[in-house]
Amino acid sequence: MPKPKEWKLLGEREIADCKVFKVWDEHFAHPDGREGNFYVCKTNDWVQVAAITEEGKIVLVNQFRFGVKRNSWELSGGVIEKGEDPVKAALRELEEETGYVAKSAKLAASFSPNPAIQNNKAHVVIAEGCRKLHPVNWDANEEIEVMEVDPSKLDAMIESGEIYHSIAINGIYFLQKHLKRNAPI
Repeated sequence: MPKPKEWKLLGEREIADCKVFKVWDEHFAHPDGREGNFYVCKTNDWVQVAAITEEGKIVLVNQFRFGVKRNSWELSGGVIEKGEDPVKAALRELEEETGYVAKSAKLAASFSPNPAIQNNKAHVVIAEGCRKLHPVNWDANEEIEVMEVDPSKLDAMIESGEIYHSIAINGIYFLQKHLKRNAPI
């Protein structure tokens, strides 16, 4: 089976500015002569922070998600500001949403949430030695419940549908890899 050929971008125009993302109409041509318009959501990169407390618990947040019209348990996170480092963004989001701060943090992974229609990346940051030190500082439309959970409960929360946000599930995957690598022998 031959490798798929790459299409060439011939032109693009913004057709909608929706605050957190913009919709672009992009016109592409295939090497065989086919052409077509494709719609792409352009947005800043996102970050999820897998926050591990000093006691080894994982910090989760629960908030209303407008797309599905229900609450969602997930890792803390949000939009990375233009030019902001993913680790700094993760620590900022963690503190704003939960009041927790970390002793150390590192980038664990970066991936494309939906490369078929989006241009951005999501980054997973592992933050260790976390503890609540500050009051929360939510955005205007945020209302967040915070919970510490034992890492052994995460798979059950995913299987039961309590955690269903795909980016959070990806973050938990990388968190679990980190915990396995760093488990005492």
